[in-house]
Amino acid sequence: MKQLILPFEPSPAFGVKDFIVSSSNEGAYIWLMAWPSWPHPCLSIYGEKGCGKTHLSSIWQRTSKAQYFSARDFNAIELEALFEGPPVFILDDAHFIKNEEKLFHFYNHLITSKGSLLLLSQSAPARWMTNLPDLRSRLNAIPAIKINAPDEALLTQVLQKLFSDLQLKVDEAVICFLIKHMERSFESARRWTKALNAFALTERRNITVPAVRELLSRPDMVGIDQ
Repeated sequence: MKQLILPFEPSPAFGVKDFIVSSSNEGAYIWLMAWPSWPHPCLSIYGEKGCGKTHLSSIWQRTSKAQYFSARDFNAIELEALFEGPPVFILDDAHFIKNEEKLFHFYNHLITSKGSLLLLSQSAPARWMTNLPDLRSRLNAIPAIKINAPDEALLTQVLQKLFSDLQLKVDEAVICFLIKHMERSFESARRWTKALNAFALTERRNITVPAVRELLSRPDMVGIDQ
């Protein structure tokens, strides 16, 4: 009998010691650690989903005491309410904001208040589709740091951390085999660790190279890296 999987999502470890600094994210890490001595009130960190933006922002939030909100929150909240506390903010999925006038006024209020803003997005602000010229000029001026795709060494460490977050011990040979057969991206690593955890639970098997090979051959796993 296969074991049922409870709808439980383990909380990832987001401490400073849990963040893996490498050539792909070192620039973003250095910029965040330099706050509050930023050369500009705003900083953009961008990259693919799952690249570590949330982890980095959580580290910075502990230092800056920044208010965190998403694009959806921004669309719903009144600007006056945002500035009731210290004007230090993290705006996640910022590229999804549609109200350009509101974002423009928020930016101006931030500058007047001498605040700080960390923008998290999948693309640089200069590449966002905006029609308001004044907003466009301000977005173009924001320093933007990209978190690049991981190399093999970093991806190995990321997989080890993801398995550790799931409280799983996986042999190094498994990780080496998986890296050779998966897309080299943070999001793919997240999907594969989640899928392998589910596979191990339902099949009541350890995560081994044969288990990974079997999972790779299953029709329902086709397109996991899509």
